[in-house]
Amino acid sequence: KPHPSAILYGHNSAVTCLALSQELDLVVSGSSEGSVLIHTLKLGTYVRTIIPHLPGPDGEHLCVKFVGISSNGNIVITGKLPSKNAPSGSHSVIYLYTVNGKMIKRARLEDDTGALFLDGERVVLGGLNGGLEIRDTNYINLKHKLRLKSGVLAISKDPRNQHLFVTTADGKLLILTSTAKPFVK
Repeated sequence: KPHPSAILYGHNSAVTCLALSQELDLVVSGSSEGSVLIHTLKLGTYVRTIIPHLPGPDGEHLCVKFVGISSNGNIVITGKLPSKNAPSGSHSVIYLYTVNGKMIKRARLEDDTGALFLDGERVVLGGLNGGLEIRDTNYINLKHKLRLKSGVLAISKDPRNQHLFVTTADGKLLILTSTAKPFVK
């Protein structure tokens, strides 16, 4: 019979996302109440909790949508924050933290994140309204930006770093490439 080899605890609400790094022996999980937990992968030992946005006076908090672990050990977190100024009542943000829990940078995103792909020194964000952004994992600086006709649902790349595969809400699989150099390196 299959059974869990470990059960990791610490979230007080639904776990919304997960990222693993065998090389760094880390498991990072995010939740709907806004916390991000770090455990070791091999033993499941608790390492630390990151709370990117402290709850406000009305109890508003970050809902974590995606987490990722870069090859240099930085942790990328995206989510939605309540906002009275946004037409939808919320806006999307991206955070970059060290594995030790120190915030490096925070940036507001123009589009709600529908997909995140992290590889090496790049993070690719796909927006539900068709935005596609490539940012570095050192300071989450914007490197490239595209506008697609439909929302992005999933992102991947080929092993040779020459093509970026993007699925969209209108049923398309887009294959993006850069002839000058690898698109995602």
